Amino acid sequence: MTDNEKTIEEARAGILPYESWEHLKGESAAAFSAFCTFRDLKTDRSIIKAIESVEKNEVVRAKRYHVWRNWACEYRWSERATDYDRYIEQLKQTEHRKTIEAQGEKHRMVTGKMLDVVLKKLETMSPADLGNGTVAEWVQTAIKAEQIAAGLIQTSGLSPNGKTDPKQGELNFVSDFQGL
Repeated sequence: MTDNEKTIEEARAGILPYESWEHLKGESAAAFSAFCTFRDLKTDRSIIKAIESVEKNEVVRAKRYHVWRNWACEYRWSERATDYDRYIEQLKQTEHRKTIEAQGEKHRMVTGKMLDVVLKKLETMSPADLGNGTVAEWVQTAIKAEQIAAGLIQTSGLSPNGKTDPKQGELNFVSDFQGL
C-alpha cells in the first residue's frame, strides 16, 4: 500500500465508519488470516506466538516471520487488535448491564408479589391475630426487599447465598402464609 493509498484510507475511515479489525481494502486473504491469528491471541500477542500457533516447522516459521512482520506494520495489526479488544469489552459490558437490568426487574416482580401476599394475609386476618409490631415488621421487611431490588440500599447484610443472616428478634412469617 502506497503512502497516498494509506492517506486516502485513513481519511475515508474518518468519514465513513468501519471496524478497523475487518478485512481492509487491499489486504490479501493471507494477510487478513494472519492478522486474525494475531488478533485472537488476546493480551498475549506477538508475531512469533501467532506464527507458532499455526506453523510447527522452524524453517517455515522463520520465513513467515519477515512476511508477517511487514504485514503487521503495513496493516497496523496492533492498533486494529486493540480496537477489536475494546469492541469486545463494550459488548461484554452491554450484556452485563442487560443481565443486571433483567435481574432487577425480576426482583421487583418478586417483591411486588410478596407485598400482594402480605396484603391478602392482612385482609384475611382479624386485628386480634396481630401481635404488637407484627404489621410494622412485615411492612419493613417488604420495603427493605423492594429497596434492595431497586438498588437503593446496599446488601452488605446478605450472606454469599443471597439470604439475610438471621438475627435475634427477626420476623419469620413463612408459616403464616402456608396454604395461601
